[in-house]
This record gives sequence, structure tokens and C-alpha cells, in this order.
Amino acid sequence: MTRLYLHQTNDRRLASDYAGDVLLWDIDKTYLDTRFSSVRGLLGIPFELAVDKTPIIGSVSLLRALRRGPGPQPALVPLYFVSGSPVQLRRVIEQRMTLDGVQFDGVTFKDQLGLLRAGRLTDLTRQVGYKLAALLLYARALPIGARWLMFGDDVEQDAEIFALFGEVCAGLRGGALVTRLREQTVHPRDIAAIEAIVAELTPRPDPVERIFIHRTRTTSDVKFSDARVVATRSYLQSALVLAHWRKIAPEVIGTLAKELRHRGVLDVDIEAQVSETAREWHVSADLVELAAC
Repeated sequence: MTRLYLHQTNDRRLASDYAGDVLLWDIDKTYLDTRFSSVRGLLGIPFELAVDKTPIIGSVSLLRALRRGPGPQPALVPLYFVSGSPVQLRRVIEQRMTLDGVQFDGVTFKDQLGLLRAGRLTDLTRQVGYKLAALLLYARALPIGARWLMFGDDVEQDAEIFALFGEVCAGLRGGALVTRLREQTVHPRDIAAIEAIVAELTPRPDPVERIFIHRTRTTSDVKFSDARVVATRSYLQSALVLAHWRKIAPEVIGTLAKELRHRGVLDVDIEAQVSETAREWHVSADLVELAAC
């Protein structure tokens, strides 16, 4: 197979008939505030410590809640991360996860230095080919019946990448796939590598159940055409929707509302977020009330 510039782990083997949820989280700007998609960012790697990594407000509480599941007993819902950060940050980021109490089953990092050595400078910041390949490798190893809940942001085309992943799983192949990848300026060698993975991937119904996109300040008004996309301004909004769909325990809503207040978010802004979410996603009144606690 053509070389892929990534390093991936998968420490869990699910039963072949598993048909539950699988959680897929981006790290950069979704879980942690990272800045390693440029040559300048790479220069700071030797000076990074786990305590220097800053979790996005509410991300840790939501990750724990999703991993636990909605029931009284921990469900240990499978959790995988895909990061655009370089593999040299693995130790630092995994230490940050330990500090946060975030358990996971696998993680993928980008081989940024390998790309530099190969002279592929433009691919340092391009993520479509890299992330799609990482997702397909996980899909190849996970049960066909798994339903994916995918979490990203609006910085690196995550919504489009996640949706394309679902299309490929459902049978997008051959010239149609190559054309789509070329339109996204995916490197020819990465296209060849993706085709090789797809050749070993059993077609299945589109496994992507929902796509949660954490909005950034500069692109907060971008609209998404895919009805599965839940675009939120905070993880409190995400928690309201997830609790409504019985993916997490309802009490997490109050925890996240307190986190926002502790970090200086005004009550009026929290109320606006809650009202927006309730209106758009028909969240029940009892869940809305938990955000006021």
C-alpha cells in the first residue's frame, strides 16, 4: 500500500455483531485548543507540556458523559480520536487525557514531519485525505453495524469529511470517489492509499448517525446542508441535544451550565443558547430547566 502519513492505534476489539454507538472525536479545536497545522506550530512541539494544553470549555464533561452512556452503569461506549496534530505530541496529548480522566480506545496522529521530509508542505494544513484515510482504517476494523456519532469543528471541513466517509462506507468507489478526492485537492498518493483501503472495506449502510460541529467565532453563521449536522456554539447545546436523544445522562446539562458560568459566560448568553437549542431541536422543557440550575 502507498504510504500513509499517519500513526494510528486501536486497543479495543468489539464483537462482530456490535450495533451500538461509536464515538469519533477530532482533537484540535474540538477537544483541545491546539495550533499545530503549520510549520511555525511544529517548532513549538519540544516546549509543549500536558498542563499547557487547554481543553475547550465543556469538552471533558461531555466526553466523560458520552463514554459512560445514559444508563446507571458505565457503558464504556467506544471512543476514538483523530488529530491533525503531529505524532510527536502523542505523549503530551495522552498525558492531558489522563489528567482530564478521558478514557479512549484509539487515537490517530498526523505524520507532519514525514510530510515535511517528503516535500509535501501544502499537505501540512490539508486534512481531507488524512482524516478520511484515518476514518476508513477504523471502519475497516470495527463492526459493520456500528453507528457513528462524530464530533468536529468548522475549521477543517470536518462536516464534509465525516459525510464523505459515510458515502464511501455506503459504496462510493472508483472514478466517482477519485473525482471527489481530486476536487478536494487530495494528493495523488493519498488517493491511491485511500483506494487501497476501500478495496478491503465491506460496503455497508451509511454508518454516520449524527455529526456534531463545534462552531468557531469567525464562522458561527455557516449553514450545513446535511440534516445530520448539529452545529452548536457550546457543548452545553450539544449536551441538550444528546440528552434529548438519550445518548447521555440528563444531569450533565447542569454540570455544563455551571462550567460556562464559572468561565465567565453570562446567564443571558446561556439562556439564549438554551432557547436556541430548544427551538431548533425540540428539546423537552424538563431538560431545558436543568440548564438553569
